[in-house]
Amino acid sequence: MTATITAHDATPPVPAAFPVLIEHEARYADLDPSRRIGRDALVRWFEDARVAVERESFGADLVARLQSRVRLLLAAVSVDVLAPLRVAGSYRIGVGVSHIGTTSFSYRYAVFAGDECVATGGSTTVHTDGEKPAPLTAEVRDALVALQMQAPAPVRPERGTARTVRENYPFRWDVRTRFTDIDTNRHVNNVALASWYLDGLAELHSDVLGYPAGGPLDGLSPSSLSVQYLAEVHYPGIYQMRVGVSEIGEDTVRYVCGLFDERRLIGFAEAEGFHHAPGENGDPVSLAEALAPFRFKG
Repeated sequence: MTATITAHDATPPVPAAFPVLIEHEARYADLDPSRRIGRDALVRWFEDARVAVERESFGADLVARLQSRVRLLLAAVSVDVLAPLRVAGSYRIGVGVSHIGTTSFSYRYAVFAGDECVATGGSTTVHTDGEKPAPLTAEVRDALVALQMQAPAPVRPERGTARTVRENYPFRWDVRTRFTDIDTNRHVNNVALASWYLDGLAELHSDVLGYPAGGPLDGLSPSSLSVQYLAEVHYPGIYQMRVGVSEIGEDTVRYVCGLFDERRLIGFAEAEGFHHAPGENGDPVSLAEALAPFRFKG
């Protein structure tokens, strides 16, 4: 299944723009090596907020899902960090419905520290009959209408045939699924999959840096990540993550990632971040030249 989301907000939203605001405490486990809230943690925050809203609005709790009364599958998620998020203090997560289609719907998210928007995101969920997309029920549609907000319409990313060719991505990293990756749907959870793409980028950075102790430099983690889930990922299994560089600018670099089951593309992602960061001795380190050989071939 394919889905659409936008990655960047031209103007950061304000709390009043969202029909639902949820208090959320940061945890120590949410921190990444840069001592800030990690991108995968934000994907988890969005999942927590989404589940809470759906349980309250149309009874999409665990029991309903297990009894097949509500069949919802996440098809896409994005996160865009606007300012550093630290573990101190509490945050509010704004949630609203940005689009309602025939068989799918989309959310917009924002994380607020006080009234400052420090991160945004989006997701698209598909309603299924267990095998293929199915029309939203009247109950779900009515609940979603009550949660609608003014937000940009989702934009479909252009995947193209080049993305489906494994060899077009120069960097390879094999991933073995873990039992702790699977969720109640008996497949690998969307947050775990998002972390795979972040791990793949870290592996690429470590490769060009020479695998420094403690991992790649702070500041190289992407500020934005957009993930498309095309097929379920199962346990046990070994999958192949491929990474390519699509664009290198003066300060930033854009990546494309593909997750493959043998030669079948089952998910892909786009990310953007800086290609330079302070080294251990304080001097700037730039990866632009080192990343050039990893250009995506499509």
